[in-house]
Amino acid sequence: LKDAQRCIELKSDWHKGYMREGMAYEKLLQYPEAKNSYTKGLERAPEDPTLLKLAKDIDDLLDELKLSEQESAADNPEGDRFSRLIKWMKDGGCKFPKLYMKYYTEDYRGVHTLCNVPADDMVLYVPRDYIMTTEMAKESAIGKAIRRSRYDIRSAHSWLAVYLCQEKHDLKSFWKPYIDILPDRYSNMPIFFKEFYKRFLKGSYSLEMASNRLLDLRSEYEGICRQCPEFRKYHHLEFVWGRLVVITRNFGLDIHGTETDALVPYADMLNHMPDKQTDWKYDNRHKGFTMVTNRSVGRGEQIFDSYGRKCQGRYFVNYGFTIDNNFNDNDAVIYADLPEDDPHFSMKLKYMHGRRTREFQVPAHYSEDSTGQSDNNHPRNMFSFFRFLHARDKELMVLSTNDGYKLKDVEPISIRNEIAILKHIQRNAKASLKKFPDPLTLDHKLLKENRFMDMNHRNCIMMRSGEKETLHWYIELANKAIPMLKMSWKDLKRLAAKCHQQRTRFNYYVTTVIVPLVKNQK
Repeated sequence: LKDAQRCIELKSDWHKGYMREGMAYEKLLQYPEAKNSYTKGLERAPEDPTLLKLAKDIDDLLDELKLSEQESAADNPEGDRFSRLIKWMKDGGCKFPKLYMKYYTEDYRGVHTLCNVPADDMVLYVPRDYIMTTEMAKESAIGKAIRRSRYDIRSAHSWLAVYLCQEKHDLKSFWKPYIDILPDRYSNMPIFFKEFYKRFLKGSYSLEMASNRLLDLRSEYEGICRQCPEFRKYHHLEFVWGRLVVITRNFGLDIHGTETDALVPYADMLNHMPDKQTDWKYDNRHKGFTMVTNRSVGRGEQIFDSYGRKCQGRYFVNYGFTIDNNFNDNDAVIYADLPEDDPHFSMKLKYMHGRRTREFQVPAHYSEDSTGQSDNNHPRNMFSFFRFLHARDKELMVLSTNDGYKLKDVEPISIRNEIAILKHIQRNAKASLKKFPDPLTLDHKLLKENRFMDMNHRNCIMMRSGEKETLHWYIELANKAIPMLKMSWKDLKRLAAKCHQQRTRFNYYVTTVIVPLVKNQK
């Protein structure tokens, strides 16, 4: 832009200087300024075809944006609060001329496009001063008080949460227009569910997950209050509100080499979709947060971000929603328990640190893909642990190391061992299924009919159905895999060839586990 303006300064009668100025303004999302530059260029070269096209395109865009803004304003019952937010942001140099917020329900909003948006188009810019960061929270009055108290904050999210508590009480806070549009309550979050919704989740691990989350939040709040008297004026539920704001809206940014958690107004209104249309980052050159389309988006479409790949339980408990067709990341809890009649019981228990049972929360596959999965969420780690549990005599020698025995990264040991672990996993999966009062067929029926009381009801059914589908997959895995493990290589070879040709979750287990075991049996 500066180069174009210098060009105009040096040669004010040259139309291309104004054309370049207009194009720069467009890149900066300043469309009225771009129109003004093109108009000045046409005054100097009325017949220039490139300028004529640029001027027509910007006129069409501005007309479309004006019409769309009128349409969108009529749909938003919270218009006053959003208007104040938008004015506050625009006054501070934020830019989002092709976007608008849409109200669906009290708990559900989204961001839509006002016009057709091409790929690689910057649709949102938020300068550094309008980004709330962990460092900013630490330097606030309450942040300094907590640091002086020497309380060891357990979760980095708590820094932003305590800062939100402080700023929410300050009617003159710089952040008031932003805080005013944040949800007052999170009735869609399982940590607040009463018995009415909990009955639909009986048997689901999400109940314990939500309960543990509440206990963790209570513990963090009480710990801060115990050592920092200045924080005691804030209620426990205010702190929980702050933490929920952060976990549902947080962006992890790298700002000039410093990694930080951040709240970014407007950007945090985008809903989740795995196949998102946008990419974002903190752009050091632009001195702010930028969001750019990675493909074209049609007029009126909702634009999405991705919250990252997670299991269904984390989406449900942390964000208050579930994902349809989340087959790869639906998961369930399967317990791995050392049998009391194991001939090596005492020795194995020692290397299990005295704990007979370990809990795994795993999706329904045997893939090496461990994106976003911790050790106890990876199916291969579960199989490794079960292989250790069922190792016998010489098999234990294979697992021995200088420090004891391998409990991770244990490859298939023997046909006997693999059959034993499949039976064990199947038995425990059946036990987990029995904890649910309703069968999977009922869940599928309810989801097909789609006549739920509200989204909370639907999310409960989605959550529990995903768990049951996962448990059924492990049960069926044993039913199909054990007979194949008992085959000769001659009989298995033809089936194995078909499995190589068609990639499915079961076929992957066949080719990576069953085929090597059967082929190499003596």
